[in-house]
Amino acid sequence: MSILLLHNPLNQAHLEDLRDRLVGQMEPAALRSGPQPVSVSALVDVVRAMDQGAITPKDALEAFAQHPIPGFSFGRWLVEMVDEGVYLDDLYNEAA
Repeated sequence: MSILLLHNPLNQAHLEDLRDRLVGQMEPAALRSGPQPVSVSALVDVVRAMDQGAITPKDALEAFAQHPIPGFSFGRWLVEMVDEGVYLDDLYNEAA
């Protein structure tokens, strides 16, 4: 996966969506297995760093893989965000 560009860099709604989904998945997991080793804020910060170009989408995928949340797939979320036009894949952008 190459670099993803935010379609509208000022709009941070995708980060709130991510936060809500993570909280929704972490709460049931915490009830079953105790406190989670990583915070929602830390994972959202990973995506924020990706948005700012500080890390690649591959780096973000690896960070989420190191801190799995049962029932949540960062890869699926990312594909969904590309499909919804939140992110523009630079390969597609260059072809347009």
